[in-house]
Amino acid sequence: MRKHKATDLHIRDLAMLSNSQIQTLGSLEISQWQEIKGASFAESIEAWQSEESQKILGFCYLLEGQLVGMVLFKRPPISPAWVLAEAATLHGLKISTPWQRQGLGHRAFELAISKLKEQWPDIKKLMLSVDADNTAAIAVYRAYGMTEYEPVRKGNNGPEYRFEVLLSF
Repeated sequence: MRKHKATDLHIRDLAMLSNSQIQTLGSLEISQWQEIKGASFAESIEAWQSEESQKILGFCYLLEGQLVGMVLFKRPPISPAWVLAEAATLHGLKISTPWQRQGLGHRAFELAISKLKEQWPDIKKLMLSVDADNTAAIAVYRAYGMTEYEPVRKGNNGPEYRFEVLLSF
Protein backbone atom coordinates (compact mmCIF):
# COMPACT_ATOMS: atom_id res chain seq x y z
CA MET A 1 0.00 0.00 0.00
CA ARG A 2 1.41 3.37 -0.96
CA LYS A 3 1.73 6.08 1.63
CA HIS A 4 -0.82 8.85 1.23
CA LYS A 5 -0.52 12.50 2.06
CA ALA A 6 -2.81 13.80 4.79
CA THR A 7 -4.15 16.33 2.29
CA ASP A 8 -5.55 13.39 0.26
CA LEU A 9 -8.01 12.68 3.10
CA HIS A 10 -11.65 13.76 2.60
CA ILE A 11 -14.64 13.76 4.91
CA ARG A 12 -18.27 12.86 4.19
CA ASP A 13 -21.44 12.77 6.27
CA LEU A 14 -22.40 9.19 7.18
CA ALA A 15 -25.96 9.97 6.11
CA MET A 16 -24.69 10.30 2.52
CA LEU A 17 -23.40 6.70 2.41
CA SER A 18 -25.27 3.81 0.82
CA ASN A 19 -26.15 0.74 2.87
CA SER A 20 -23.30 -1.10 1.15
CA GLN A 21 -20.83 1.64 2.11
CA ILE A 22 -22.08 1.58 5.72
CA GLN A 23 -21.45 -2.18 5.77
CA THR A 24 -17.96 -1.67 4.34
CA LEU A 25 -17.21 1.00 6.95
CA GLY A 26 -18.48 -1.30 9.70
CA SER A 27 -16.09 -4.02 8.57
CA LEU A 28 -12.95 -1.85 8.89
CA GLU A 29 -10.57 -2.89 11.62
CA ILE A 30 -8.59 -1.25 14.38
CA SER A 31 -6.50 -3.00 17.01
CA GLN A 32 -8.14 -4.78 19.92
CA TRP A 33 -6.52 -2.20 22.23
CA GLN A 34 -8.21 0.59 20.24
CA GLU A 35 -11.57 -1.20 20.41
CA ILE A 36 -11.27 -1.47 24.18
CA LYS A 37 -10.37 2.22 24.46
CA GLY A 38 -13.20 3.35 22.19
CA ALA A 39 -15.35 1.11 20.06
CA SER A 40 -15.16 -0.88 16.87
CA PHE A 41 -16.30 0.66 13.62
CA ALA A 42 -19.48 -1.44 13.78
CA GLU A 43 -20.22 -0.30 17.35
CA SER A 44 -19.71 3.35 16.41
CA ILE A 45 -22.06 3.01 13.43
CA GLU A 46 -24.65 1.39 15.69
CA ALA A 47 -24.36 4.30 18.15
CA TRP A 48 -24.83 6.78 15.29
CA GLN A 49 -27.86 4.92 13.91
CA SER A 50 -29.54 4.66 17.32
CA GLU A 51 -29.78 8.41 18.02
CA GLU A 52 -31.77 11.33 16.64
CA SER A 53 -29.83 13.04 13.87
CA GLN A 54 -30.00 16.47 15.52
CA LYS A 55 -28.15 15.11 18.58
CA ILE A 56 -25.37 13.13 16.88
CA LEU A 57 -23.16 13.77 13.86
CA GLY A 58 -21.31 11.00 12.08
CA PHE A 59 -18.61 11.42 9.46
CA CYS A 60 -16.42 9.05 7.50
CA TYR A 61 -12.99 9.59 5.98
CA LEU A 62 -11.99 8.61 2.47
CA LEU A 63 -8.70 8.28 0.61
CA GLU A 64 -9.09 8.08 -3.16
CA GLY A 65 -12.73 7.09 -2.63
CA GLN A 66 -11.88 4.28 -0.20
CA LEU A 67 -13.37 4.36 3.31
CA VAL A 68 -10.61 4.53 5.91
CA GLY A 69 -12.08 5.98 9.11
CA MET A 70 -14.86 7.71 11.00
CA VAL A 71 -15.76 10.01 13.88
CA LEU A 72 -18.86 10.91 15.90
CA PHE A 73 -19.94 14.07 17.72
CA LYS A 74 -22.66 14.21 20.36
CA ARG A 75 -24.46 17.10 21.99
CA PRO A 76 -26.60 17.28 25.12
CA PRO A 77 -28.66 15.49 26.20
CA ILE A 78 -26.94 12.40 24.75
CA SER A 79 -23.38 13.52 25.50
CA PRO A 80 -21.94 12.61 28.92
CA ALA A 81 -23.31 14.39 32.01
CA TRP A 82 -20.07 16.38 32.51
CA VAL A 83 -20.48 18.18 29.17
CA LEU A 84 -21.59 21.82 29.12
CA ALA A 85 -24.87 22.72 27.38
CA GLU A 86 -23.07 24.75 24.67
CA ALA A 87 -20.51 22.01 23.98
CA ALA A 88 -20.23 18.95 21.78
CA THR A 89 -18.16 15.87 22.51
CA LEU A 90 -15.99 13.88 20.14
CA HIS A 91 -16.37 10.10 20.18
CA GLY A 92 -14.32 7.42 18.51
CA LEU A 93 -12.15 9.20 15.97
CA LYS A 94 -10.62 6.20 14.26
CA ILE A 95 -8.51 5.42 11.23
CA SER A 96 -8.39 1.80 10.06
CA THR A 97 -5.19 -0.09 10.87
CA PRO A 98 -3.66 -0.16 7.35
CA TRP A 99 -3.76 3.64 7.16
CA GLN A 100 -2.50 4.47 10.64
CA ARG A 101 0.87 6.14 11.30
CA GLN A 102 0.67 8.29 8.17
CA GLY A 103 -0.36 11.55 9.84
CA LEU A 104 -3.99 11.09 8.89
CA GLY A 105 -5.26 11.50 12.46
CA HIS A 106 -4.25 15.16 12.58
CA ARG A 107 -5.92 15.91 9.27
CA ALA A 108 -8.99 13.84 10.21
CA PHE A 109 -9.38 15.87 13.41
CA GLU A 110 -9.11 19.18 11.53
CA LEU A 111 -11.69 18.08 8.95
CA ALA A 112 -14.04 16.89 11.69
CA ILE A 113 -13.83 20.20 13.56
CA SER A 114 -14.59 22.08 10.36
CA LYS A 115 -17.69 19.94 9.74
CA LEU A 116 -18.78 20.29 13.37
CA LYS A 117 -18.66 24.08 13.11
CA GLU A 118 -20.51 24.01 9.79
CA GLN A 119 -23.33 21.72 10.93
CA TRP A 120 -23.73 22.89 14.54
CA PRO A 121 -22.78 26.60 14.48
CA ASP A 122 -24.35 27.13 17.92
CA ILE A 123 -21.76 24.85 19.57
CA LYS A 124 -19.11 27.00 21.26
CA LYS A 125 -16.79 24.38 22.72
CA LEU A 126 -15.50 20.90 21.97
CA MET A 127 -14.95 18.61 24.95
CA LEU A 128 -13.68 15.05 25.12
CA SER A 129 -12.22 12.43 27.39
CA VAL A 130 -9.25 10.31 26.39
CA ASP A 131 -7.46 7.47 28.14
CA ALA A 132 -4.18 8.68 29.61
CA ASP A 133 -2.22 5.97 27.76
CA ASN A 134 -3.63 6.91 24.33
CA THR A 135 -0.58 8.99 23.45
CA ALA A 136 -1.34 9.20 19.72
CA ALA A 137 -4.76 10.75 20.32
CA ILE A 138 -3.44 13.06 23.02
CA ALA A 139 -0.78 14.35 20.61
CA VAL A 140 -3.47 15.16 18.01
CA TYR A 141 -5.65 16.99 20.55
CA ARG A 142 -2.78 19.00 22.01
CA ALA A 143 -1.51 19.93 18.55
CA TYR A 144 -4.94 21.43 17.85
CA GLY A 145 -4.73 23.55 21.02
CA MET A 146 -6.94 21.49 23.28
CA THR A 147 -6.12 21.80 26.97
CA GLU A 148 -6.79 19.63 29.99
CA TYR A 149 -9.42 21.30 32.09
CA GLU A 150 -9.32 19.11 35.19
CA PRO A 151 -6.92 16.67 36.84
CA VAL A 152 -6.55 13.13 35.56
CA ARG A 153 -9.55 11.12 36.69
CA LYS A 154 -10.58 7.49 36.80
CA GLY A 155 -12.38 6.52 33.60
CA ASN A 156 -13.89 3.28 32.30
CA ASN A 157 -10.48 2.00 31.16
CA GLY A 158 -8.27 3.56 33.85
CA PRO A 159 -6.88 7.10 34.14
CA GLU A 160 -8.24 9.59 31.61
CA TYR A 161 -7.82 13.22 30.67
CA ARG A 162 -10.61 15.60 29.82
CA PHE A 163 -9.75 18.13 27.13
CA GLU A 164 -11.57 21.17 25.80
CA VAL A 165 -11.15 23.89 23.21
CA LEU A 166 -13.21 26.91 22.28
CA LEU A 167 -14.43 26.78 18.72
CA SER A 168 -13.71 30.00 16.88
CA PHE A 169 -15.59 30.80 13.70
